[in-house]
Formats: sequence, structure tokens, C-alpha cells
Amino acid sequence: MIQVAIVDDHSMVLKGIETMLEDSDEIRICATYGLGKQLLNDIENAMPHVLLLDINLPDSNGVDLCKTLHKKYPELAILALSNYSETGFIKSMLRNGAKGYLLKNTGKAELIQAIKTVYEGKTYLPRGVQDILLNHSIGTTETSFIPKLTRREKEILNLIAEEHTNQEISELLFISAKTVETHRNNLIQKMGVRNTAGLIRVAVEKGLLG
Repeated sequence: MIQVAIVDDHSMVLKGIETMLEDSDEIRICATYGLGKQLLNDIENAMPHVLLLDINLPDSNGVDLCKTLHKKYPELAILALSNYSETGFIKSMLRNGAKGYLLKNTGKAELIQAIKTVYEGKTYLPRGVQDILLNHSIGTTETSFIPKLTRREKEILNLIAEEHTNQEISELLFISAKTVETHRNNLIQKMGVRNTAGLIRVAVEKGLLG
């Protein structure tokens, strides 16, 4: 029996996955978590074989969390779970120990196939994700690709471009500095860059400011 843990801060997502897996004879959900901190505190008690990891948690950066878990529990098969299909997110998760990358609109059959595949020590990428990586690697989307940003991300991107600090942005937008940091990290991942300088360069190139 494959023991699976799930970390996602959206209860509807957790419930949906539980429903898809509840009648499986080969897979059992041994734990669910809404926060990265809860996962880290309890994972040794749950001892899952496979972890479905939401990469956008309110208290954690999914990429950093994946890296930490992979280093501490190398036998744990991590499947990234995300709404983001940008290459920056996909590559970062795979580089930091994830064995697969699923979009949250995945169906039951593919979810089960992905869990079984990473449990066996192999890598699982849906055809759509494979196509995204392939197109990016051969340059077909390099110039035309425009990342989809939320309204809040656009606000924060413009304030970063104006050289505001996280603390200043948090005060201007009435959100926590931690939330600003999460948005900044998400922007960096979406743009496929390494730092704030790269973020601004790509934002200017793609006309995302203003």
C-alpha cells in the first residue's frame, strides 16, 4: 500500500484529491496538512512514501520546502502540485528534488499513475508539462511567452521596480512582509530568473511594468 501525504492550504483541493483516491486499493492517504510548518512537524510520524506538495503555501516557499525535504528525506518521492505551468516553477521544483510536477486540474487516472510512477523511483511529467519544457528548451516560446500575473503580483512588481523594500510594500498594500516575500519569490519563479535584477530586466523586456 502506497502511503501518501498531501500539503495544500485549500481545503477544496485536499477534499478533491481525497475523493479521487478513496476507492484505490493501492493508495492510502496517511496525512493532510494546510501549512508547510505542520508538514515539517509531523512528517516523521506520518512516514509517507509519496508527498503531494502544493508549491504556493501561505507560510512556505514550495521550492525551498522541497529542497529541505529532499535533503532530509531522500527516499521521499515528492510530487509538486500547482496551478502554475510556467517553466521557471517546473524547473525549480525538479532541480530541488521533486520527482514529478502535476497541475491541479489533473484527473483521477493521471493522479494515480503519477503517484505509482514516483513511488517506483521514476520521474513523472504529464504530456502538457513535457511540451512546455520542450518548447521552452528549443526556443519556440522564449520571445513570445508572457507570464500570467495576478492583479496583486502586478502591483508588487511595479513597487519592486520603484525600489521599495518588502516592508515598505507591505505597508503600502496593507499585507504582511512575509506575504510580499512570497509574491516576490513567485514572480521570480514565473519569470524564470534568479533574483530581483533579473526580474526587473524580464519585466521591462516583456512590457509588464506600468
